[in-house]
Order: sequence, then structure tokens, then C-alpha cells
Amino acid sequence: MFRKGKPMSKKKKRILIVTIIAIILMIAIIAALGLTSGGEPATQVTTGTVERMDIEQAVTIKGTIQGSQSADVATSLNYEIVSILVEEGDIVKKDQVLAVLDSEELQDDYQKAASALNESRFKYEAAKSLYEEGAISKEEFIRAENAYKSDRITVDSLNVSDKVNIKSPIDGTVTRVNVNIGRYANDTDNSEPMFIVEDLQNLKMDVRISEYDISKIRVGQKVTITAEVLGKESTEGTVSRISPTGEQKDATSKEMVIPVQIDVNKGNQKLIAGVTAKAKIEIEKKDDVLSAPIDSLLEDPNTGESYVMVLNVNALKKIPVELGLEGDFNVEIRSGDLKAGDLVVLNPTFDMIDGMEVAPAPAN
Repeated sequence: MFRKGKPMSKKKKRILIVTIIAIILMIAIIAALGLTSGGEPATQVTTGTVERMDIEQAVTIKGTIQGSQSADVATSLNYEIVSILVEEGDIVKKDQVLAVLDSEELQDDYQKAASALNESRFKYEAAKSLYEEGAISKEEFIRAENAYKSDRITVDSLNVSDKVNIKSPIDGTVTRVNVNIGRYANDTDNSEPMFIVEDLQNLKMDVRISEYDISKIRVGQKVTITAEVLGKESTEGTVSRISPTGEQKDATSKEMVIPVQIDVNKGNQKLIAGVTAKAKIEIEKKDDVLSAPIDSLLEDPNTGESYVMVLNVNALKKIPVELGLEGDFNVEIRSGDLKAGDLVVLNPTFDMIDGMEVAPAPAN
């Protein structure tokens, strides 16, 4: 059989009520700490820092290292090759003989052409006399004259001393030999030239700059060149030529690109022709300037004025700024009420206003 407990005293009831009220008030205070005055959670923002630094603006592009000059050595005369005097890698001078053709076959053709020239010369001189006497028409005379001129061109093209010796047209290095002794001069794989000679002492890069960046490029600008073959090293170059016309980037793009030549400075022997390299063309550089992250900038759509939102404790302050040189991640601040160390909101939105309360995102 259960017994009834004693009824709670008034004093104990008051203590219980006070305790419950205190707990409710504490919960309300804790909740209020996470709310703004409007009763909504504070917007969480990430910030960057205004700081002094060196800023560089550059255009980076990939290209292939090549010899400054390249010559495809070939001949129109398809005679047998009796001697090859160079190998790949040999350094040659201009007019140095690379190969010799069968002069006997060439001499036979020359003799035949010389005989034809003698005959056409006789006919031409005879036709000239007859035409002056009115014995033949002008058309007949012109045909004889043209035949004589054609045969003379053929003989000149078969000059043995010039044609039998295949020569290099430039100073350079033989980078390809596409012929063999006993084969004919034009008997090369895939119709390649007999020899390729390149000036590897003077290297260059041919790159294509986007139409959106070409206005920044000038002849004489400094270039820093890096490549896998250089490892952690780099070498220097200079913009030497800018094409006066553009070309389509590729068959599927409407973007135009402009060919630009970069001369590579001598000095680093590791850099060789044929490898892919990266060229960083220096546009402008400023040292120790006040800068802000590019991601902190907003532009007023009505005035075109640039500004940042500075974090002042837990409230925002809108500060107009004048911009200068733009780097990859930071931009120069020429003027504005900013100082090194200020925290600016990254990726701000247009609904952020002066005095708006925000909560900084916790640091990672």
C-alpha cells in the first residue's frame, strides 16, 4: 500500500520556479549571442589582408625552342648521290658541300641541253634575219625567239659546278640527313628535304599571343624562359618581333592570336632546340607597393568606381580605392583609406553595405 508524500512547501516551490526561470533566461541569452539585432544569423565572411609587396604583371605562354634560322636543303635535279660528306650533329658553314651528285649523268644532260641551245640559237638568228626582210611573220619570229630563250635557261640551270655539289645555304648544325649513297636526290622518305640545317647557336621561341593580351606586348620586353630540360634553372630572352597580322587560334575558336618571336639569350647550354618551354613576358613590375587581393574588389555598376569592404571588428566599412598595376593575385592600391594590415572581405557581394554586421569565418 502506497503512502502519499508530503506536499511541497511554498519555499521549495519558489526555489524551483526561480531555477526554471534562470534556465530559460540563460538559453535566451545564449541564443541571442548568435543573432544580429535583426534576429537573423550574421553573414559569415572570409578575409584577406592589405599588404605591401612587389607586383609583377606578365603574360605566360608555351612554345617550342627552335634554331633562329632553318634551311631545307634540296635540289630539283633527281640524280644519283655518290657522296655524303656530313652527319647529323655536324656544324657547317655557309656554302659548305653536304653531298655530291653523279656528275657524269649531269654532264650528259648538260651536253644535250647545250646542243639544243646551239640549234635554237641558229634558228633564232635565221628567223630574225627573215623577219627583218619581211619573209616571215612576227608570230614565227617570236616562236623562234622563245625557243632560244627557253633552251638558254635550261643550260644555265644545268651548270655542273653549281648543281653537282649540294651546299648549305647558312651557317648551322645539320639536324637531319634524309638521303643515302646510291639513292637519288629526291628519293627521301615522305618527300623530306635532303638535309635540314639549323642555326642552333642562336635559339628562338615562336609563340602565339591572344588578341586580348597582344596590346601589352612590346619589342624589347624581357622574357624569362623555363623548361623541363633546365630543371630549376631558367634563362632569359627578349621579344624581337611581333607579326603585323593575326590568325585564327584553331578551327573551332573565333579567338585570334598573333605570332610573336622571342630571341633566347646565349649562355645556358642545357636548352636545346625541339623542346617545349614556357615564356613569361614581363609587362611591368613595381616594388613595395600597397596592394589588396584581386578577389576583394567590387565595381559600382553606376559609377564604375572600385571599392573594398573592410572588416572593422564585426562590422563592414565601404572604402573606395584607385587601382594601379594588376598582378596574378593582387592589385596595386594607388589611393584610398587603406593601410597595411587591414582585413578586406574576399568575394564580396553587392548586398553588403556600410555598418553591416558579419562573422569572420574561422581560420583553417
